Amino acid sequence: MKVSQYMSLSVVTVTPQTEFHRAFDLMRSRNIHHLPVVDDGRVVGLVAERDLLLAAANFGSSEVPVGEIMHSPAICIAESALLKEAARLLVERHIGSLPVLDSKKALVGIITETDIFKIAAGMLRARPAARKVAAKTARRAPKKAAKRGKPAVRKTASRKTAARKTAARKTTARRS
Repeated sequence: MKVSQYMSLSVVTVTPQTEFHRAFDLMRSRNIHHLPVVDDGRVVGLVAERDLLLAAANFGSSEVPVGEIMHSPAICIAESALLKEAARLLVERHIGSLPVLDSKKALVGIITETDIFKIAAGMLRARPAARKVAAKTARRAPKKAAKRGKPAVRKTASRKTAARKTAARKTTARRS
């Protein structure tokens, strides 16, 4: 599974010159917690909601640009990277999001720790285009196996359900 299949495509960004109160209002209105900071089309930093809350406590109503608060350089990930790599980076670096870059280093999306949790919980699915490719690959596998003279083995939901029911019956029988 690749990052590009699960990343959020609509990314809200700010510039280093954006006043931090405005960035905070933007986060609240869009219900987001991370903003990539972009300058001349390149990601130069990242600011999280907690950074802005700390800034509000320290600077009050002063006009302070996001560039003075942001984490720089931003830790980013390639759109072709595996989800496993994204999860590892989030955990090891103790961060909540990763801006996603294409091969030309342009921002194309963002993936957050919440996205990873939703994927693990089965609450977030790959975008339709990615699912179609996966479905085609799954359909081709039995045909390829047959060409090589191997039997095509496909587990269906009904077989899995039957196996679970059998296991449950055995467990119940043992308890009795």
